[in-house]
This record gives sequence, structure tokens and C-alpha cells, in this order.
Amino acid sequence: MNLTHTSSYTWSSGCSVLIAFLMSFQISQAQPLIDLSSQAQGLSIQYHSTFHTGIYDQGAAEITAYDPATQRLFFINASNNQLVALELSSLEAPVVVGTVDATQYGGGVNSVDVYEKWVAIAVEAEVQTDSGVVVLFHTDDLTYSHQFTVGPLPDMLVFTKNGTLLTANEGQPSTDYTLDPPGSVSIIQNAVDPTIASVIHAGLDAYSVAELKAKGVRISVDVDEAAKDLEPEYIVVSPDGATAYVTLQENNALAIVDIENASVSDIVALGAKDHRLPANALDVSDRDNAIAIQTWPVSGLYMPDGIAAFDVGGQTYLLTANEGDSREFGSYSDEVRMEDLPLEVSIFPPSMITDEGLGRLQVMKPFDSSHTNDAGEVQQVFAFGARSMSIWDDSGTLLFDTGSHIEETVARLLPASFNSDNAENDSFDSRSDAKGPEPEAVSVATIGGRVLAFLALERVGGVMIYDVSQPDTAVYVGYVNGRNFDVPFGEGDQSATDLEAVGESGPEKITLIAPDDHPAGTWIMVVSQESTGSISFYTITAPMQTSNQHTEEDPSLSKGFRLFQNMPNPFNPETRITFELMESTQIALSVYDLSGKKISTLHDGYARAGTHEVGFDGSDFASGVYLVELRTKGLTQQISMTLAK
Repeated sequence: MNLTHTSSYTWSSGCSVLIAFLMSFQISQAQPLIDLSSQAQGLSIQYHSTFHTGIYDQGAAEITAYDPATQRLFFINASNNQLVALELSSLEAPVVVGTVDATQYGGGVNSVDVYEKWVAIAVEAEVQTDSGVVVLFHTDDLTYSHQFTVGPLPDMLVFTKNGTLLTANEGQPSTDYTLDPPGSVSIIQNAVDPTIASVIHAGLDAYSVAELKAKGVRISVDVDEAAKDLEPEYIVVSPDGATAYVTLQENNALAIVDIENASVSDIVALGAKDHRLPANALDVSDRDNAIAIQTWPVSGLYMPDGIAAFDVGGQTYLLTANEGDSREFGSYSDEVRMEDLPLEVSIFPPSMITDEGLGRLQVMKPFDSSHTNDAGEVQQVFAFGARSMSIWDDSGTLLFDTGSHIEETVARLLPASFNSDNAENDSFDSRSDAKGPEPEAVSVATIGGRVLAFLALERVGGVMIYDVSQPDTAVYVGYVNGRNFDVPFGEGDQSATDLEAVGESGPEKITLIAPDDHPAGTWIMVVSQESTGSISFYTITAPMQTSNQHTEEDPSLSKGFRLFQNMPNPFNPETRITFELMESTQIALSVYDLSGKKISTLHDGYARAGTHEVGFDGSDFASGVYLVELRTKGLTQQISMTLAK
């Protein structure tokens, strides 16, 4: 594997718009770690800048959403209870151009998404067990449009491609547990038009506690209604827009939602990861002052937070970031260290339950009778999360898991900062007893003809990149981490200057911007950070496919479009490019050079079914090979053409 560091760093001295309650800074920082493996196959990543709010560890830059029409990045500042609009026409100097105070709508803003001319936010109520709201604003000037009432604690929202809006209503209990609203998913059809919109709450109450336990779903609290224990965390919509997949994180389960009928069609238990297997080794101690990735007789529940969906050959697949999460409210907690459990010594001998062994590992209190023997001794132990990314089919069947690869890669690249905490530097190994690197969020895009998954690691920081083009496996492509571990960082180092020096820590969301949606003309990776309150910007380029051979296995041919070879070829200086659409749809037809830089947009927008021909004039370009890409519905097809002057 090759270790590569970017060499282009351009900075601005500050924002042109001063907002007293939101500061931004653009100053020099340490070069990000960019490790690209041999599987990168020409992929390159360049760091551009980091926008800073100057707010430490308060969720000042958690969730982001991009609007191509205005070239604005909208993000949630939970610390100030704000929606913020960031002008992104320049990746080197993002500028705040507006904010919305969400206090007037509720107790806290949690999520944001964009659809056409509207930006929507999810806001929990002043009393979080009450119903929350979704509020829509116009993207161009942030003026109020309309709002809807949804379920309690809407923690995440997402638009479908046709303007339906979904919220994951977590429904957490009150701190004294006197109130525990059921979890749900609100589905708002025609959300951008309040005159015809409809709100339906897809409940989880059709499933009983006994039924879900029999399916293997984790029910951790003694409840009479299963829905009270089910807490929707994150939603992804299938590429065809028909189905929503909702992570029930604390329950280690996945809810499958029929969007059109606004109903939950199934709840699927995700099972456990066996850490006795060498492929699933992990580091369990924060007191051994060492990197010790090895097998142990415990299991891990996947308990995913973020989830993404992608399509290969007409089949939907799911990616999960297997973070893990405990339940705490009032004096109740479902978390315990192994040394505090009454363990069956034949399975867990005292020599194993030490500070350097399993003793410090934070695990779940037994939540099923099968976890203990007749004497009440614990014989089966489950850790929170799986320290991995998994690939599932659309029914929730596990196809692949990255195993111990994440911890092993961090150990190789950042040995002095292995399993560090996100809230402080000089915290080597401090998270080994508690979910390790903690995969938080996952995004996916087709780049250079390959399906790439981007996985954010909340604790140590950074983004792992995997090729998941073959859904039964994930191939490591690279790791990007812009955190400076060599400067003071912790509770006593909270000034804006300190945060600027650290750069990035605590990634919460990865937003990928397509080449046609920004003047940069290449993929942009936006990484928002909870701990440093910052947002970093990277560009990603990949060599385009140069083969003109298209077989019947090419998914684009079975998906209703075809890109033909240009004529004449070679050409000087003009040529004609023909493509065929089986149905009317939105398309992007572009020309790239071999470095992956877009040099011309031939068509970007709606096109009717039928055969189309467009011209390309190469007068302003040098002789050489160029790539033509036709993109629609998340699929692409490319040809190469030769300009010979």
C-alpha cells in the first residue's frame, strides 16, 4: 500500500460575512493523512479547506445537505439550534450566507435535507417526548415556507427523489422514564406542497414483544408495547424510491417500510458477530497501553447508526456503519463492564477478566434468559457495535463484514493514536474498551465506474473508503484523516485557535457532491465534524473507463439507455455522439480528460425517450484520448474517443 499526502493547500483568512454568533476561520493546518492502496487504481484525493464554527464538542457542524441550484451547503449547528447556509462556490473559502434560528420551532434541530427549492429541518419539541416538527424553507433566501407535525424526537429526515419526506422519530423516554412514546416513521407525501400534502405515521406497534424476541430483535427494557423500545435512528431510501430501510440501533434491527402504503412491512434482526473468529478480532482493553487485536469469547451486536443503499444489476444492497449504542435515562443504564458481571468461570476464567483482558470491556447487561445459566451466571456476553461496515441484501441478510480490518488499518497508519477518543488528543487506546473506532456514518457513490463506500469513524476520526462493486465483498481503497494529533486538544483546549489547529475530529456525516452539481467538475467529499465543529472539503478524481466494449452484462443496457461510439473516431476537430433512451428521464452527458476532469457538459437535464445526437467541438483541446460519460438513475456508461489534430 502507498502512503500519499496531498500537496495542494489553499487557505483564506476568513469569511466575508460576519455573524456574531457563528465564526468561521480558514487557516493552515497539518497535512491530512491520505492513504491509498493499490486498489485505488488511479483514484486521487485532494484536500482543499476546513470551515470552522469555533465551537468545541457541541455538535456545531453535524449534519449537512447540498443544494446544486444555489451551490449552498446547509448544515445543522445543534449548539446554537440553527440551520446554517454555507456558500460553496469556492471550495477554498466557504462563506456563511444565512442562518435560521430554530428555537421558535422547538427544543433542538437534529437533521436537514434538500429537495429542489426547499430545505427541510427536523426539530424536536421542547419536551422531547412530545411530537416534533418538520419545517421547510426556501433554499435561495431561507424564508419560511410551511411545516408539519411528526412523531416525538425526529432525529433524522430524508427526501425521496419524488419529494416525499420521511422522518425517523426516535421516541426516547423521559429521563425519569415516566413517559416512553413509541418510535415511528412519519411519511409526508407531496411535502413541498402543503395544499395537497399528507402526513402518515408508520407505526411499529403491529409487532409484539414476544414476536420480536422470537425473531432475535433485542428488547432491552421491560415494556408491554414493543414500539416503546423500538427507536428509529437513520433512514435510507432504495434507489427506486419504493422502500425505506430504517436502522433500529439499540434493537440491533432493521425496519423495512413500504413508502407508498406508509406501512412497516417487516422488522429484521441483524444477528451477532462472533469475536472468537480470527477475522473478527478486536482490542478490548484501555489499560494495557498496547495495540492488542485478538480473539475473545464474546459477541458483538451490529447496532448500526448510518445506512446507505446502492444498486448493482437491478438489485438493491445496503451498507451499515456498525457503531453500537447503549441506553441511558435517569439512573438506568444497560451498560456494564465485564468485571462487574457474575460470569460462568468455565467460559470466562478469572485470568481472562483482568484490566489487560476482558475485565474493562463495556458490554450489555443480559437481556434474555438464554444469556445466563441456572445459577444466574452469565455465559453469553454481547458488546456494543461491531467496529465494522457490513453489506446486506434488501431483505437484511448479511453478505459481508469488514471484520477487524478497520482497527488493523488504524493500527498500521496511526499507531500512536490507535483507538483515540474524538474529544481529546493524547488519548491512545482509550476507546478500546468502548466500541473502538466507532463507525458512525456511511455514504456511497459510483465514481470512475466503481461503487465506492465512504465510512466515517467517529472516535479516531477520518473516512475509510471501500470498493463494494461486488456486493459480497468490500475491497479497501484508502483512508483519509485530517485530524492533527500533535497539538493540545481536550476539555481545556476549546478556543477557536485550538480547534483550527486540530482541524477535524468526530465525523458525523459524509456528503458526496457529484461532478455535474458543482463548478469544480469532480466529486467532492464533505466531512462534517461534531467535536471540532468543522466541515472539511476534499475533491476526488478517478480515471474514467477507457474500454469501448459493452457486453450484455453492462447494467446500463438493461436499465433503458445506451451510449454509442462517436462518429467519426478519431476526429478533428468535430464529432457526433449518439445515445438512446428507452424512457424520458433526467440525464447528464459529459466529456472528461483522462485525469477525470470534466471539460465539457453536452447535456444536463431532462431528455425524452428516443435516439439523440449531439455534437462535440474539440477546437480548444489538445490531441489525445477523451472520455464521454452518460449518467442517469445512478448508473453510468462511458466510451473513449480520440482527438487527432
